[in-house]
Amino acid sequence: MSAGAFVPEGRTAPLLFAVLPDLAQRTPWTPLAHVPTPVEPADAIAGWLGRGGVFMKRDDLVSPLYGGNKVRRYEFVLADAKAKNKKRIVTVGGLASTQAMATTLFGRALGFEVCVVLFDQPMTRFARDSVRAFLANGAEVVYGGGYVKTALRAWQAMRQGPDNYFIMAGAAGPRANLGYVDAMLELAQQVERKELPRPDVIVLPTGSSGTLAALALGAAHLGWDTEIIGVRITPAFACNRFMVNRIIRNTDQFLAAKDRRWKPMRARTHYSLHGDALGKGYGHPTAEARDGAEQNRVLTGRPGEVTYSGKALAGLRALVKEPRHQGKTFLFWNTLSHARPEVAHDVSIPASLAWMFEGEPVA
Repeated sequence: MSAGAFVPEGRTAPLLFAVLPDLAQRTPWTPLAHVPTPVEPADAIAGWLGRGGVFMKRDDLVSPLYGGNKVRRYEFVLADAKAKNKKRIVTVGGLASTQAMATTLFGRALGFEVCVVLFDQPMTRFARDSVRAFLANGAEVVYGGGYVKTALRAWQAMRQGPDNYFIMAGAAGPRANLGYVDAMLELAQQVERKELPRPDVIVLPTGSSGTLAALALGAAHLGWDTEIIGVRITPAFACNRFMVNRIIRNTDQFLAAKDRRWKPMRARTHYSLHGDALGKGYGHPTAEARDGAEQNRVLTGRPGEVTYSGKALAGLRALVKEPRHQGKTFLFWNTLSHARPEVAHDVSIPASLAWMFEGEPVA
């Protein structure tokens, strides 16, 4: 799909630029997200959840090219790469990384070369399809293996020339996080239009935690006491309060440095982490995640997977049943893309990656 085929018509600026005009002058941006994304009741899975009063924010529909929670972020990140005249994007992610997929699809459509360096996770069908899609859509795929070797190979990829632009795993940097501070302003408008009540709790999957941190900052800016709950899909050493607080602080400082109208919000943020859905680790299937993945199909008409959506919905199911949440309005922020690249079974697989397609996938 060409760049012109998926760029939203008539969108000239994010909502955040109207609030922070100096930020607008100092921050490159390009329109990619088709917003506002709908909010709708999650009535289809009310019985599975065990209650009503749950809504869903459809960021799975944020772009016809590829949805999910990277599109809003890449309006700022890829615009910055263009402004710096970079030619090649290097990024890191798991074998089934939706962030690496978004980098591949949007990066290639906007004219960048793309290199994805992939670390290990259980080889699911979703992961196999992802690797095929990376290759079919023109990405250079480098297998990193463990975290240390992946970091080394990403560093080596960056050293190949001065025109490289690095996007960290999860794209959780302050510039990228502007996309979800902006998304909270969008949600506030939907609440004002009475498309849903103001949610008491927002639930989403979290790994690198940029979306969680940005939503918490956005809620603080609005003066909301909404609790943002991240369902951990990575181990605690990679996703914990220390790291989330650091991301919140860095994003808060970035905004304050770009526009004096932004008042520090870090002390007012209200979030928590839910770790009970993780199972053995990143990408490892659990019975609850498989069930959650099927509920994603019920909700959206598209199958879920066991790394992100399945565990997030399993976490949501547990959270709505907690006594402290009785009577509260929940919003599930759906961050798994509805649009997905076709599985190219005839794509040429390099010999170095052939092992990924041996044996049966784990889920």
